[in-house]
Amino acid sequence: MCISMNNFFSEICVPIQTPFGFKPAEQEPFDFTFDRKDVFIDCQIEKDGQVYDISQDDNGQWYLFKSFGCDSLDELKLSRQIFRPPYLHNENLPLVDLMEGADIHPLYEGHDKAYGHALALTDNLSSVPAFRQARLANYDGSDDPTIIKRIHYIQNEYKEESTRFISGFETRSFATLTENEYYAREIHLPKNARTYLKLFVYFSRYGRLPSQQMMPRFLANLWASAQTLNTSANSALYKMEEIEAQ
Repeated sequence: MCISMNNFFSEICVPIQTPFGFKPAEQEPFDFTFDRKDVFIDCQIEKDGQVYDISQDDNGQWYLFKSFGCDSLDELKLSRQIFRPPYLHNENLPLVDLMEGADIHPLYEGHDKAYGHALALTDNLSSVPAFRQARLANYDGSDDPTIIKRIHYIQNEYKEESTRFISGFETRSFATLTENEYYAREIHLPKNARTYLKLFVYFSRYGRLPSQQMMPRFLANLWASAQTLNTSANSALYKMEEIEAQ
């Protein structure tokens, strides 16, 4: 899969109604990212030769997980649409079509979009303007107005290559932007994209993080910093960058 600032990876999580006809997924080794074994129990639904990944959290809520490759910010935005509103009747909404074909029903909670974790690969992170990073983290399309005036992020360096985790603001989404192609392809895509999204969903829904690991806790602090009603974030553990007027 080609991944760049014009080609994106979208990891999606949809709260769904109780599914039928599911079976346990192949047992994976215990993920020590989580502090308990039963935080998420992974299952699958098979229909017409297609396999769909679903999971149940330890509060009994079911979710559908799906990965999409997107060729533009507009495709990225539409990748997490879970209902088809009248004004999008001519748009390609892959998640809506997927759920209809699998007879999986989203749980309406006042949102028409799924939780999302976006990824983009860049040659030079410092050259990507803050407004572009904000669109990525907030799943904004190319024609959406700029409302947020800054980004909140944490960043690490490995072999002189930077990876930045950026919080969305009240959008049920966040993003990873990295210069490290090895991390993106060999670690993030097969592992961290979904694991971090599970942690984000759990933290967003229940206000607590089911992990004692350092990186998840730094991420939870970052996510809290962008939540309107959450005042518990430690500002020393994340950075801010202002968005210049366009």
